[in-house]
Amino acid sequence: MNKTTILFDLIWFVNSKKEFTAKEVADEFNISIRTAHRYITDLSDMGIPISSKQGRNGGYKVLDNQVYPPILFSKDEIFAIFFSFNYLGNYNNLPFNLSISSVKEKIYSLLPKDTLKEFKELDSTLKVYEYRFNHDVPFLKEIINAAINKNIVLIKYNSAESRTNKKIVPIGVYAYDGKWYSPALDISLMEYRLYRVDRIIDFKNIMDTFENVMSLKKWFYNYPISNPMNLYVELNRVAYLECKDIYFFQNDLKYIKNNHYILEKTIDLSEIPFYTKILLKLGTNAKVINPPELVDNLKREIMSMYNLYEIKSK
Repeated sequence: MNKTTILFDLIWFVNSKKEFTAKEVADEFNISIRTAHRYITDLSDMGIPISSKQGRNGGYKVLDNQVYPPILFSKDEIFAIFFSFNYLGNYNNLPFNLSISSVKEKIYSLLPKDTLKEFKELDSTLKVYEYRFNHDVPFLKEIINAAINKNIVLIKYNSAESRTNKKIVPIGVYAYDGKWYSPALDISLMEYRLYRVDRIIDFKNIMDTFENVMSLKKWFYNYPISNPMNLYVELNRVAYLECKDIYFFQNDLKYIKNNHYILEKTIDLSEIPFYTKILLKLGTNAKVINPPELVDNLKREIMSMYNLYEIKSK
């Protein structure tokens, strides 16, 4: 193996080991201990954060801010990276201190001059547009780390009704419509709830773990329903087209005849307020048949709006 190959492999070796000795490096790469010391010094000169350990046993330690060896990308792969950056640029808050502009400049510095202009033009010819919400998300990284480690955390949550204290186990984080969401197991209720991460106004990780939680993928495809109810809505074409743009309705729409459609799916009783807000936006283009609890909730909302705007007679 030549020196360049060894140095690349050595970066992966020291990052995985965290702590190591020159003898371990020598044995791994079949080189002398003196050469191992020299190569470790070369890594340090390249910017790899390695510090030497003093004492009888000696050795080396890799600091937390790891640096990885170069990765070769094709032209299409670089375009795909920039395309992703255009989407992520719609979010004010990104986890792990991601600086899109910094990463772009690093990629630009590696491109040949004859192709650099083409990639820079991408910003002016391609835009993934979403409404950009200006909500602060101060605990986004902490929620992600808690989900990775299955930690029990204490949060103060600013819900629509009030500020409440919760003990939860986040199972993941996802972005939708310019906002960050985290499904989590509510320890007190032993039920899964969905939280807006920007509405978490205080956070404490008590470092205890709770292993028996579902994965984020399973939550998406097997949304937990404690009190199932059948949602049945009649739609005209206008409402149908509106519902087609709502991702969690797309698989629940059926055509009947003469531009009449139905929306049918299983929902949870706790979701009645959520679906009330959505279906109110459809106005007279949709009629809810079931469940009766949703029909009653819609009537109350409509009457409240009517009373708000009612012109009182003199």
